Amino acid sequence: MRQESPTAQSGFRIGLHEFRHGLSLAPMAGNTNLAYRRLCRRFGAELTTTEMVSSKALVHGDGKSLQYLEKGEEENPVAAQVFGMEPEILAGAAPQVEAKGFHILDLNIGCPVPKITGCGGGSALLKDPELAADCVRAMKESTSLPVTVKIRAGWDDDNKNAPSFAEEMQEAGVSAITVHGRTREQKYKGTADLDLIRRVVESVSIPVLGNGDILDLDSAKRMFETTGCAGLAIGRGALGRPWIFRDIAAWLSGETPPPEPDLRERAELLLELGRGITQLYGEDRGMKIMRRLAPDFFKGVEGAPLLRGRCNSLESWADLEELAATFGPDSSL
Repeated sequence: MRQESPTAQSGFRIGLHEFRHGLSLAPMAGNTNLAYRRLCRRFGAELTTTEMVSSKALVHGDGKSLQYLEKGEEENPVAAQVFGMEPEILAGAAPQVEAKGFHILDLNIGCPVPKITGCGGGSALLKDPELAADCVRAMKESTSLPVTVKIRAGWDDDNKNAPSFAEEMQEAGVSAITVHGRTREQKYKGTADLDLIRRVVESVSIPVLGNGDILDLDSAKRMFETTGCAGLAIGRGALGRPWIFRDIAAWLSGETPPPEPDLRERAELLLELGRGITQLYGEDRGMKIMRRLAPDFFKGVEGAPLLRGRCNSLESWADLEELAATFGPDSSL
């Protein structure tokens, strides 16, 4: 059945890479590992991005940081996100990202965490557009990859400078901008300012991806229709719900989105993710990661509080299988 899509969204390019719907999995520290990115890509995410990586750690060859740059052969295109505020260090990190086969290099200008902003990185760069532009230019000079940035609405309510900041980023040579509609002061509280994202869209000619409060199809429609953005960067809305990309893509194609996965399908997705994470990090560390990721798969499921509580005791693959069976095809829930 065809379904009318009221948006004029019609795709865009970043460098050599073309995006039909512009559906991106936003980078999230601790969440967007290779296994989760694979799951979201299978459901229609057209662009996936690594967890943010310290540019300084990359230059110094830190082994733990290099683990964040695991990529899959099927990830095309895939972006690596770096953070930092020293142009020369970012220039040194950029070629390493390119050498590992990534297709896009993204600079984090949105992280609100004090340990990042306290060093002048992340959303602290919003307070120094000139330095941020120098960082972008240094990265562009040291790599052939297209450079993008992810920003916030501004530092606080009195300094919502995203539109003018975006103009400076475009002048510095970025190929696209992702805008989270909250300020650094808000962190993840309150609501995303869609009108401000619209002003960013109107201020530049490069693609703008809207980010913030995209939790389901209705909120995705609202982001597209209110802001006129070229695409979406979906973060928390994809946790435990990788099929959100499939639903939005169906709507953008004029199709009726399929029904949500039943309990059997959710259980299989949980195991698929756990299997991938275990292959990446081993059973012990993998189950620690799954303690954080598994609860999101229980949204809307009967008995969810009890199931989420059991996630805290995941120690082995057998534990995860038992948990999946609790709300899977043999479940009495």
